[in-house]
Amino acid sequence: MSKASVPTPNTGSVSVFGENKVFRRSVSNRERELSIVIPTYNEAENIGALIQRVLGVFQRCEVDGELIIVDDSSPDGTGGIVKEYVQKFDNVTLVLRKGKKGLGNAYKDGIRLTCGGVIMGMDADFSHNPDEILRIYHSARNYDIVIGSRYVHGGGIVGWNFFRRVVSRTANLLVNLFFRLGVHDSTSGFRAFKREAIMRILPHVNCFGYDFPVEILIRSRQFNLTIKEIPITFKDRSRGKSKLGLKQFVLFLRLLLNELKR
Repeated sequence: MSKASVPTPNTGSVSVFGENKVFRRSVSNRERELSIVIPTYNEAENIGALIQRVLGVFQRCEVDGELIIVDDSSPDGTGGIVKEYVQKFDNVTLVLRKGKKGLGNAYKDGIRLTCGGVIMGMDADFSHNPDEILRIYHSARNYDIVIGSRYVHGGGIVGWNFFRRVVSRTANLLVNLFFRLGVHDSTSGFRAFKREAIMRILPHVNCFGYDFPVEILIRSRQFNLTIKEIPITFKDRSRGKSKLGLKQFVLFLRLLLNELKR
């Protein structure tokens, strides 16, 4: 395994992928061990520090990894911050999209550009601890899907109010009640996939928003994929504004209803 790239000056390159602009220091399709996709919208307060932390994990643990940031043209300058890292590191890519197109679509656009044998998703606001990356990555060598779970023994949540806790628990309860997935935390976004597993699932996923993680697990049953949950501590963001709200919960309920009609 090789260490993370050492920064050297480079103006980077820009290509077009569908309607998106893709910024990279160099264009290479060589295989890597791990790809991490991080969707962003108005995360200027967090994204620079997060990129540094993740690259530090790659280097410290000698993982040949890459970071793909998918930004929906954040008005706060998130994309501009990421571009600075793209110019310094050959394992950082920025996918710049026109307007807000949803979390699920962001993951789809990012995953299609990955080169890793394991593909991971995580939040941009430090609610997912970068120090947990290696544990999840290693587990993904033995399972098709690995979920960083708040609701298994050893997991937990810090900083949520009573309402957020009730909504999250209710969502997971409904998923298990109707679909019996055997997963404690089906809404967690901190998860990893073997490359061949997610590439089999992705063409069958239709959700564009925050219901995307749940549909991934529902579709995984069609392929008899193995799933493992490992405990994480989810810490609510300390900077920036949460994107979760009533609209996202309604989308989640709509997914459940549509799946029950199938």
